[in-house]
Formats: sequence, C-alpha cells, structure tokens
Amino acid sequence: MDTPSLPSPLRRTATNLISVRAEAVLTRWSRQFRSLEEDTGLSVERIELLAALEKAGLGQNVSQLTVSELADALSVSRPAITRMVLMLEEAGLVKKLENTLDGRSVMVRLTPAGRRMVNKARANRVRAMASRLRGRSERELGQLVQGLRILEEMLED
Repeated sequence: MDTPSLPSPLRRTATNLISVRAEAVLTRWSRQFRSLEEDTGLSVERIELLAALEKAGLGQNVSQLTVSELADALSVSRPAITRMVLMLEEAGLVKKLENTLDGRSVMVRLTPAGRRMVNKARANRVRAMASRLRGRSERELGQLVQGLRILEEMLED
C-alpha cells in the first residue's frame, strides 16, 4: 500500500522521528537479547564471530575465514578479532590453522562445539522472539513481516 507523498519539511520531520524511535527500539531489543547470551557464557560479539564462521561455511564442508575476513565481516579491528579468536580457541569453539595460500595470515575454523554454541544461541533468540509474538493478531503479524521486509531492504543498500 503506497502512502501519499509528504511535503519535504514533513518528510524530514517524519524521517527524523522514525530514526529516533527505531534507534531506541533497536537498542532496547538488543539489550534484551544480550541477556539471552548469558546462557551460553559468551558475549554477543563472540557469538557473532562464531555465526560469521558458520555463515561462511554454508554450502561448503568447512566453515573458515581469515582473521582479516572476520574483522571486515564484523566491522571490528583485527587486534580485537585476534583476542576473541584466542579466547574461543581456548574454549574449543574455533581452531586456528595455517593458511596454505598465504603464509602471512591464519585461517580460523569453526569446530563442532562452536557450531553447537551458535545453534544454542540462535535457538534462545528464536524462542524468546516467538514467545513475544504469541497472541499477536494476524494483522499485527502481517505488519511485522512488512516492516521486516523494509528493514532487510535498507540493510542491503
């Protein structure tokens, strides 16, 4: 359903109001989901690193990336990624390997235990989200689907 075009000053005001509200909602949402990660014993950032490795392995038999690729994928500095990888390796969730194509870099591979941890964290989030969606009307669920579609498009830009 298309909405009529707003005059420029109203559009700017609406855009600003939506931006402020979206930032507040997303911050609150993120804070609530961070508490779910306590069950895994890992920070959200470390879970995201494991998830990035898992995503890299979709359709392949090995889930691995270089430290630089992880830093780029997560928008985190290489030294920060290196520290996270060391901690995750000590926990048996990732394994560092020699990069046979480039001896200057290291490959980071997701271990079976790391994959289980990603799945556990994802299941916690999905379960929490599903419980919040129960009792919503079909109309509200449809609106959420539409809003998510728009957010996904915005993230792809």
